[in-house]
Amino acid sequence: MPTPADNDTLRLVEATAGDLDRIMELERQGFAAGHQELRSAYAQRIATFPQGSLMAWRGPDCVGCVFSEIWRATPQPDAAHFALGHDIRERHDPVLGTELYISSMTLAPSVRGLGLGAPLLTNCLEHVSRAFPRVTSVLLLVNARWTAARRIYAAAGFVEIAHLARFFNSQGFEPQDGIVMRRLMRL
Repeated sequence: MPTPADNDTLRLVEATAGDLDRIMELERQGFAAGHQELRSAYAQRIATFPQGSLMAWRGPDCVGCVFSEIWRATPQPDAAHFALGHDIRERHDPVLGTELYISSMTLAPSVRGLGLGAPLLTNCLEHVSRAFPRVTSVLLLVNARWTAARRIYAAAGFVEIAHLARFFNSQGFEPQDGIVMRRLMRL
């Protein structure tokens, strides 16, 4: 029988194609229309890297998701590597790669502000590092205006390594800067 504490704990489960409707719902709730991934991009991520395609459950509810890829580390990643809708198969290298790229992470509006962002990130890093111990660093891109997300990442040890002016630049939306952050894997 679940305890009340069980309902506060995030549990990560590898995503399947059957989760695509929920993933797209979370995508619509978490990102502006011009900054949302296509369903086909998530289907490709699940098929290519199921260990890095994770659904977050809190009690009986799916409350978020996080997606990642394993890249070969470079001192300064190219802005094109972060393009919306990029093909995971172009850079994903679980054999020789040593850097985990968090390509997407979101929580449902109903649980935002409850302190679940940091556990979602940490649980993802733990999950992937157990399966891929060669991973030595983590990389992510965040909208410069998302101060709450940036606080979570900074508290988890991420530091800014690049500023991408006007990176989030979709037609009909005001251009916004992107910040690339990295940290060493030290779990």
